[in-house]
Amino acid sequence: MASRVADPTKLVLELQTRLKHLEGVERRAAELEREVERLRTENDKLVARVRELEIGFRRFVSERVPPEQLKLALEANSLAVNSGVEADSAAESPTPEIGVEPAPVPPVAPVPAIAPQTTADTAASGSDGSDPKPERQKNRHNHGRRRNTTVPKLIVEIVPAEVQRLGMANFERIGHEDSSTLGHRRGGTIELVTRRGKYVPIVPSSKAATVATDGAQVPAAVPPTAEATAPPSEDAVVVVLHEVATVPADPACKSNPFVDGAIVYYTPKLPVACPAAVPVQIAPVPERPIHGGLVDASLLAHLFVHKFDYHTPYYRQEIEARRQGCPNSRTNMVRWQFEAGSVLMSIADAAWKDALHRSWFGTDATGTAIQAKDKFRHGHIFVLVAPGDSVLFRYSDKYDHDTMLEVFGGYQGTVVADASSVNNILFGPGKAREAGCWSHARKPLVKAFEAGEKEQSAFALKTIQDLFHIEEKLALLTPEARLEGRLHQSAPLVDALFTWVDEQWPKALDGSLARKGLVYLRNQREALREFLRNGEIPMDNNACERALRRVVKGRRNWLSHGSADHAERACAISSLIASCELHGIDPEFYLQEFSAAIASTRDSFFDLRLFVLDAGEAPPGALPFPLPFPPPGLAGAVSSGIATSRGTSSPKPSSAAVRAARR
Repeated sequence: MASRVADPTKLVLELQTRLKHLEGVERRAAELEREVERLRTENDKLVARVRELEIGFRRFVSERVPPEQLKLALEANSLAVNSGVEADSAAESPTPEIGVEPAPVPPVAPVPAIAPQTTADTAASGSDGSDPKPERQKNRHNHGRRRNTTVPKLIVEIVPAEVQRLGMANFERIGHEDSSTLGHRRGGTIELVTRRGKYVPIVPSSKAATVATDGAQVPAAVPPTAEATAPPSEDAVVVVLHEVATVPADPACKSNPFVDGAIVYYTPKLPVACPAAVPVQIAPVPERPIHGGLVDASLLAHLFVHKFDYHTPYYRQEIEARRQGCPNSRTNMVRWQFEAGSVLMSIADAAWKDALHRSWFGTDATGTAIQAKDKFRHGHIFVLVAPGDSVLFRYSDKYDHDTMLEVFGGYQGTVVADASSVNNILFGPGKAREAGCWSHARKPLVKAFEAGEKEQSAFALKTIQDLFHIEEKLALLTPEARLEGRLHQSAPLVDALFTWVDEQWPKALDGSLARKGLVYLRNQREALREFLRNGEIPMDNNACERALRRVVKGRRNWLSHGSADHAERACAISSLIASCELHGIDPEFYLQEFSAAIASTRDSFFDLRLFVLDAGEAPPGALPFPLPFPPPGLAGAVSSGIATSRGTSSPKPSSAAVRAARR
């Protein structure tokens, strides 16, 4: 009887044991199911990333972590620490994850392959015995100089200096000569016609009344006006240069219909000692930005700004020009950029040298593609952000220690940069001081938080957020007051953060995202603390990151540079455009003003130090071009076609230096 009773009891115990085992298996299965779901999400992200790289497109992904998630994660960590749950039971029971899981990134649909379109050239000649020569002579791209445009026309009449000095009443106009260039005004392309009137002196006897054949007196001939000399059927605006060529102080001013923020002319001053009189007086042909070219400075500035600021490649601008009734090939645009960029390189190089004398600057680099014979090769573009002065770009074929020494060698100030190992050659005793970037330190922690490693990253992210909030409040203070505020408010948070990093680093798993973030903080401890010693520098390098977006967006549109020389000139043009935007100056107006001025003063000295152009003789010991970037509000301060300098004296280039730069 006892054995019969023992058997059911044993059976119940066995069933209870199996039930517990099944419950553990179910819990384990649930954990595995969650792990599979997490891996599936990560796999979808990787697939999407691979497809993005294949098509050369990457969406902007926000790295913002909501404060609510950080608060919930920190509360969950504190509850887990205070609870008395044993380690074994905690390992067996699943821990519910608190917070909103990151939404899986949907895979990017693959780009459908575009079938190549084959075009069959059905020649109308040759098959039936006709002469095929006319078909071969067809100009496919309509290159060459032509005047079959339908764009508005602006005629600028230039009166000779001798005629202006002695007065129009003493001369008689007998004709004119026209030369056309392509210009640009706000609203579209125009044909800019330079009309140079021909004048002959009026003989003194012709001023008196003449006697007709019948004995009656007739009045002397009156010189015709510019309006009277224009063809009656010509639908164009005719202006006289010395009467309207005055650049307003405000580039956006609409009071002057000739300038209107788009057309600028620079004419030489009237000579004091006039040469001997000649039979026919005619003004010299104005110099053009590109020798022998049919392009005005206004169109050059428009093309450059639209490519390097609006990221519009030349093939799109070619389409736009054709639709406006003024066909212009991209080949011309590329050649114009190359020739004009050689002059702008001198200005950008001078600004780069001046930036290396600043107390600090920020720098970063990104890649770019260069056309080669077989395939594209990889180049690098550096950015240098000088505090409140300029944003400069420079191209280099390599990105190594030798290149860094060539570009930044000898600098002994403070450099704000990321933790790239290539930058280490710049830092050390007798060299520059390194300042770290807290935005770069935050990136791996954000990835760890989104991947589920919240316990190892929440505290660091919350502390960095507090540091940025404090920095935002101190942004408008002086460097001394900002440093005092940092020592009082930010320093305790930084000390607490690095103490927490030293505690968490041994616990982090090898290869985890959280460990990468902790290792970054440990290795860059002194560089990240630099902003607590210098009130001038920022705590991040976001200014350089924003500046490099110009290059990144550009290469997604125009894809590559034709050569290393083209890349260098593109960096020079981008430097002037970005620096103009930094000072709130219209880059298109500045580039036009500079191109027009250097064409008219290439045999004289001109000073761009304060963004105001001045022509004159170079002093002894002159150096190449000074800085062009001024305090805001000084652009366009030009009157009567010639500007006057508004600043203290600075090194000025010689005529030979200007001519060498143009070549």
